Amino acid sequence: MDSPIENRSNRKRRALPFLLALAALVAAPLCAHAQEEKAEAENAEGFSWERPEEGIAFSTRIAGRRIPDYLRELMQNARSLKPDAEDGVPPPATLAQLRRRAEEDADAMKEVLRSEAYYSGSVSSSVRQAEGGSFEVVYLAVLGPRTMIRNFTMKYSGHPDGGPGLVESAVELGLQPERAATAARVIDFTQKTITHLHNNGYPDAKLDRRRVIVDLSASLADITLFITAGERYVFGPALISNEDGRTETDYVRELTTFKEGKVYSRAEVDATQDALRGTGLFSGIAISSADPEAGALPQRIELTEREPRTVRLGVKWSSADGAGVSGSWEHRNIFGRAEKLTLGLSIAEVEQSATADFRKPRFLRPDQSLLASFEIAHEDSDAYKEDRVKAGVSLERVLSETWTGSLGVTFQLSETEDSNGRIAYQLFGVPLTLKYDTADDILDPTKGIRATLSGTPYFGASDEKPSTFTKLEAVGSTYLTPVEELTFAFRGRYGMIAAGDTADVPGSTRFYAGGGGSVRGYGYQMAGPLDAQNDPEGGRSVLEANVEARYRAFENIGVVAFIDGGQAYDKLTPSFSDELLWGAGLGLRYYTPIGPVRLDVAVPLNRRKNVDDAFQIYVSLGQAF
Repeated sequence: MDSPIENRSNRKRRALPFLLALAALVAAPLCAHAQEEKAEAENAEGFSWERPEEGIAFSTRIAGRRIPDYLRELMQNARSLKPDAEDGVPPPATLAQLRRRAEEDADAMKEVLRSEAYYSGSVSSSVRQAEGGSFEVVYLAVLGPRTMIRNFTMKYSGHPDGGPGLVESAVELGLQPERAATAARVIDFTQKTITHLHNNGYPDAKLDRRRVIVDLSASLADITLFITAGERYVFGPALISNEDGRTETDYVRELTTFKEGKVYSRAEVDATQDALRGTGLFSGIAISSADPEAGALPQRIELTEREPRTVRLGVKWSSADGAGVSGSWEHRNIFGRAEKLTLGLSIAEVEQSATADFRKPRFLRPDQSLLASFEIAHEDSDAYKEDRVKAGVSLERVLSETWTGSLGVTFQLSETEDSNGRIAYQLFGVPLTLKYDTADDILDPTKGIRATLSGTPYFGASDEKPSTFTKLEAVGSTYLTPVEELTFAFRGRYGMIAAGDTADVPGSTRFYAGGGGSVRGYGYQMAGPLDAQNDPEGGRSVLEANVEARYRAFENIGVVAFIDGGQAYDKLTPSFSDELLWGAGLGLRYYTPIGPVRLDVAVPLNRRKNVDDAFQIYVSLGQAF
């Protein structure tokens, strides 16, 4: 008879084959399941295979149902387990370190869920053995219902019963009902509350603390802001300091958007600073509050004026119209109210001119400027020779943030010699201009739209015979930047002159096409009607189109590809069915602090025999348009 010990040993030996078979049956589907999970992980979004140079090899995966893409990305960014020791964090060296950091990642991901209003959500981590001796870290996220805002209220220390300008609910600041209680939304309305107080008489308002109570059973949150509002103030007097400055004190007071006795608003202080900066008179502007006096807060304005004079020099050159130099002398603040006088001189092979321009801002009303101009010029181009004297005065008004309009009167005496002979003109004009501008830069725009509509009826005499005609023109350009380094620029121009004959219009007033700012690849003013000697005559209408692709290859160097089309016509109106002359080319841009230096080389695609050169070269400051 076997002993109990021997019986147990025999039973174990007899059971061993059965246990091994059972283990094999269990292991087979588990291995298959592991292979399926690995394949699923490799195809799942959020999977990364990470093999650090030092430490153990591992991969990570975020698992869970219906995780939005943006939330999955936030969770991935919250990981500390990243490849190649990113952010200066070395990879784990042991399995224990891997598990510990995976748990820390799970906690960080849970905070991400809370920040996105998944307060009942959870994230757990597990580390599994993978093929090749590596490991897989799986983060299992369960979102749960999203928590919505039930109440968002404010309480003010020192103002238990509220007061003027003290909002009681975020609904008053635009909070919509049934919105998720995300951290970004809570912070946004906290800032809106403080900004509202700063703009409604409480310059010292600040947040003491924020309380968020979440009812997990109902998935609702009650948010309370505890705020110290401080005393409510009105604006006191403006205390202006501008030592050794020319600007009149009462002019500075006119520019202040805040008025004494009105409720204090930090937005009005900022608007005043912008208005002072917009004059271009000051190199330093500081506005601060002085000590309060009987509920009023005086504003101390400290100014430092710029040098009142500026000298500018410029050069340009093209193979068509040759070289030219220009200079100007600008005197700002002549009479202490931001008046500006600019004297200019231009000497080029085609044109020599002297100009004077005067601007007086805030003329009769804050949004209106008085403009006066004078020009004396001699022009000798292939199209005509002309001597002229021109003077004008106009009112320019800012209609909105993007629209500006002007209306004026001009008078010019000119003598033009061309294929029609020598003709003297005495003309009055009434120019009307409307401009729209949302471009982000004057010399190098990358986004926005520019458009100008202008019309000028002229009255006077041509060789002592009555002459009347009207010139209309529309020019527009737009700029698109799909990626930071690449900008597409588009321009169009359309114009017409309602005149009986081209000879009724002075040479400088007619329409021309061709040249660096028009249709590149053709000579200056050459894309239009020509006389028997192939000299341009100018026209009564014009049509142009330009497209550029501007790529900033390096910090200071850019390349441009462009195609231009256009032509001037002798008839009254151009037609879209009329033939256009096309040119194309490449350019370089060297970016400087004052704008890009432009070098363009263009070829005429519709080259006319004995008329057009094989190519044209243009050098100037600023983009072509």
